[in-house]
Amino acid sequence: MIDLHTHILPGVDDGAEDLVEALQMAEEAVKGGVTVVAATPHFFQLPDWGKIQALAADLQTELDRAGIGLKVVPGGELFMDIEIIDMAVGQIPTYGANGRYCLVEFPLQQVPLYVEQVFFSLQTKGITPIIAHPERYLAVVNDPNLVLHWIELGCAVQMNSGSILGRFGQKILETARILLEHNMVHVLATDGHGIQRRGMNLPKAFAAVEKLIGAERALQLVKGNPELIIKGEPISFAETRRYKKKKRFWIF
Repeated sequence: MIDLHTHILPGVDDGAEDLVEALQMAEEAVKGGVTVVAATPHFFQLPDWGKIQALAADLQTELDRAGIGLKVVPGGELFMDIEIIDMAVGQIPTYGANGRYCLVEFPLQQVPLYVEQVFFSLQTKGITPIIAHPERYLAVVNDPNLVLHWIELGCAVQMNSGSILGRFGQKILETARILLEHNMVHVLATDGHGIQRRGMNLPKAFAAVEKLIGAERALQLVKGNPELIIKGEPISFAETRRYKKKKRFWIF
């Protein structure tokens, strides 16, 4: 399995506090069958793509020295901001520095009015936006078809493992299920921040997703599509379905 959303770089953001915790996260990932992780620190906390790549390389050296069989791929988590439009291609953190896919997160409580402008700007640079954990956004909880709209605009979608495991509450769990059942998810990843908090629980989430949508589609989310993203190749987009809210019938 491949985990495309982790905060495993030590001492950079609110993820691993130090190298010890980063190595513990790596060991936990390997124990669960993960062979590759993407280091995707919050870019607003370390807005230096070159530095992120260097730190990812340093962590790989430490993993090799410790005999931990995990590959680290550099990346970043961009916070949705209109200033992204003015960023040059070489400044934007893309998976494996291939210039093809970039992880973007929104504010949890609102969707900025300029998101489509930012998406278009990234796409004109040859970069496909991957929307981080939309199931946690209030606007998506209220209307899951927002995600369908973003997919139709050419974006991909990453879901958090904790969401499908119920770690963020019942409403987010229900939203996660809706998105999965309607083919609105392309990547499942941990968004791992440490050992105790938002841990490296991709295997548990995979098992839950497998029960919901089947083994073939579940594997596409943790192996097939992540491999293509790292290589900078087109991913598999299953045919999406519009969510129709179930009507409630009241008996008096």
